[in-house]
Amino acid sequence: MLDVSAALARMLDRVRPLEAERVELTHAAGRVLAEAVVARRRLPAFDDSAMDGYAVRAADVPGPGATLPVVDEIPAGRADVRPLPPGAAARIFTGAPLPPGADGVMLQEDAARDGDRVTFTEGCAVGQHVRHAGSDVRVGQPVVEAGRSLLPGDLAALAAQGRSQVAVIRRPVVAITSSGDELIDVDGGEPARGQVVNGNSLALAAAVRALGAEPRILPVIPDDRAATEEAIRRAARADALLTTGGVSVGDYDFIGQTLARLGGDAFGFWKVRIKPGKPFAFGYIGPCAAFGLPGNPISALVTFEVLVRPALLRMMGHAAVCRRPIEATLEHGLRPGRGRQEYRRGALRRVDGALHVDCRRSQSSGALSSLAGADGLVIVPVGAPARKAGEVVPVLPLGPDGPLDRIAPPG
Repeated sequence: MLDVSAALARMLDRVRPLEAERVELTHAAGRVLAEAVVARRRLPAFDDSAMDGYAVRAADVPGPGATLPVVDEIPAGRADVRPLPPGAAARIFTGAPLPPGADGVMLQEDAARDGDRVTFTEGCAVGQHVRHAGSDVRVGQPVVEAGRSLLPGDLAALAAQGRSQVAVIRRPVVAITSSGDELIDVDGGEPARGQVVNGNSLALAAAVRALGAEPRILPVIPDDRAATEEAIRRAARADALLTTGGVSVGDYDFIGQTLARLGGDAFGFWKVRIKPGKPFAFGYIGPCAAFGLPGNPISALVTFEVLVRPALLRMMGHAAVCRRPIEATLEHGLRPGRGRQEYRRGALRRVDGALHVDCRRSQSSGALSSLAGADGLVIVPVGAPARKAGEVVPVLPLGPDGPLDRIAPPG
């Protein structure tokens, strides 16, 4: 049985980013850039004004009191800009091209206009409030490096270079299925005695979609060996496969052994020293990365968060895929760790600016209600001592927002 860190390292060592595809810039936010982009245009493209004011020759405004005739007005976007003669000023606006001959801009706040003449209350230095061509970006300069998850600012920089499309890592298609004769669909009516609504597939699909991948929910797999193998073969046409249930060693647990049989030498491992979620399997079936999660909803979601999520992010091209635990103060005592690394559900809140965590809720892997209001997993290492209220513990924050400092994966 593998430790959590060893299992994660082994998966991340095998999972590789998918191939690239070209997408419109408007659809590239959050995607990982697959190519380095270098500038083919300088920015600014020409000397322009950084402020609204007056373009002048600095020598003509040596100090306060200089008065010059205003011979031109230059708005942003004007192309036919005439040279500025000596001893004159031109009204200019932010982003407008600096007229040839001008070498500085006086702020309009430092100018008093009287008809076609302007008097300045300050002197002008050469280059004052001028943005020189290429001062921001030079031709050939890197604009965005490959491997970056694109943010809106990156898209603006790419657009300025005339890039309406970019190459990004393709989104993985993730097949999701659950195993068990007891499972019914959420709209399948009132469950009969012995039946359970299949919430696992819906929850995992939401988690997959939140990463930016494409979930595909497949029908429930019955507790039958032949049906299980056929269903897994079909599902493995996706880039990744998530199954829940059937990975333990019961008489009707066929998922784990089917993954191992179909994966052959490419099968990775089975069982992780984690609580909840020990019966967890990983391996490849052809080019498909297959993850066998426990059928218990709590175990399925915890193992997704700790083990599957980083692997999918790696598949999407991200270089940093693991959340870094944050520190929070316990609001109550915590029992000691035992033989598996535990992840106990808790609610985070701030008290006088300090982060606190409360995990006084059922920690049973069958207590679905314990996820309601939980936004962090308190990490209890193997053999950790009991902790008292007021002590600081590591917490893995959940959800797309909050303090989610991601770090590079081990190995």
